Amino acid sequence: MPFNAARTGLAPHTRRFFTLSLLAASIGVVAQAMAAPAVDRSVKVDESVYEIAFNPATDAVYAAITGSRDAEAENAVKPGIVALDAETLDEVDKILTGDVIPFGIAINHATQKLYAADTKNGQVGVYNIDTGEEVARIENPGETSDQLRQVAVDEDSNTVYVSAVGGMSRGDEEGPESAIWVIDGESDTLESIIVDPVKTAAGLALDAANQRLYVSDMATSDIAEIDLESQEVLRTFSAVELNDNDPDAKPAPFDTVNLELDADNGILYAINQKTGGVSIIDVESGEIETTVSTGDGALSARLHPQTGDLYVANRGDGTVSIIDADSRYVTAHLGTGTHPQTIAIAPDTGNVYVSNKAKGKDRHGPADAPTPVEPGGNTVTRITP
Repeated sequence: MPFNAARTGLAPHTRRFFTLSLLAASIGVVAQAMAAPAVDRSVKVDESVYEIAFNPATDAVYAAITGSRDAEAENAVKPGIVALDAETLDEVDKILTGDVIPFGIAINHATQKLYAADTKNGQVGVYNIDTGEEVARIENPGETSDQLRQVAVDEDSNTVYVSAVGGMSRGDEEGPESAIWVIDGESDTLESIIVDPVKTAAGLALDAANQRLYVSDMATSDIAEIDLESQEVLRTFSAVELNDNDPDAKPAPFDTVNLELDADNGILYAINQKTGGVSIIDVESGEIETTVSTGDGALSARLHPQTGDLYVANRGDGTVSIIDADSRYVTAHLGTGTHPQTIAIAPDTGNVYVSNKAKGKDRHGPADAPTPVEPGGNTVTRITP
């Protein structure tokens, strides 16, 4: 008896079919592995969507909605946080936030609390995700800026950090200083304020293991490293490369907006809006290793937990770019919506979610002007990696 027949106990023609099936299966596996990331679904949400966050406990995407500009209009959309089913993107819940207008949001997955930063009114609303109840509201007691922007959560210490943009003049008067709010997540009270870590604080990146917080400075395109135990700035380093041949070269104002940290590999990504790309920085040395152009108005980014690739939202050209973790080349530009704002990623499925803001009406136009038809505005889009 032939060797193969003895191994399988199958007739020769059956063995051949089995071999072809294995070949077909292997081709399918290769094709699946080589499948390119793609936009597979996009849905409309309420007016003026801003930051989004993913919650594995509820398998849902949470999106901050600032609501209608005219809050008194008959069909005005109320501010709140909508929950979208991760699979269907159907709205399954909405937390109404009252006079808290949420822009930046973050979730403490251990306590199942959601923190919403209200940029306009200088307050942080805290919500129980299960019940939707507001459990606390935190306001600025001092003289520092109350233009809150981004929220970062340290789940191990149950501490929440919020950036407050400052350092900008208002007419002839100097504006309030930038700050980082430090919130005790147990009592949901303001524990301390780190004053003036940079001139114009914007993005945050937290290294919880080493108790370091990185803060981007929009005014100078510098990054400050803060020791969270002492709450002191340890050093600052530049997030952009300048022309060495031009002694008068300066960073473009309002360039470096957001940050993303790969703590395992010691890499900090600086997202540069004016120059439309990402600076890849070695954390230990503070030196820029390379810069990658992604698209007009690069605004925010998230590191994919499975592939290590960086997904970058380019607000100006309506795309999300993917930077390969190994080659550091852009491998995809995916059209997601009018103005891609922020990105959230499901750790289990690896699906990527993007919030896309609308252009909306001309702010200087008449009040009765119609709202433009805008299929890609005020949407949440899903990308399969």
